[in-house]
Amino acid sequence: MQEQGNWISLLIFYLLLFVVLYLILILPQQREKKRKEQMIKNLKKGDKVITISGIIGEIQTIGDDYVLIESEKTVLKIKKWAINEVVK
Repeated sequence: MQEQGNWISLLIFYLLLFVVLYLILILPQQREKKRKEQMIKNLKKGDKVITISGIIGEIQTIGDDYVLIESEKTVLKIKKWAINEVVK
């Protein structure tokens, strides 16, 4: 009878561990992914953006999976996934 109680306690421990890891690791990552997808979907000409490499520029043209940004009088073609944030 004691072995069955230990087995149930161990199962409950692992379930709680899974729930805590889900809340700490997986859920925030999913929220960030949704936020970034929404940001990319709402890009428009004239938005000022910062890329993942730190380039700051203004969107000139939006294609299917790329944008043309102008930074310091230089036009760069950048993939949409490389945009890190839109600057207000």
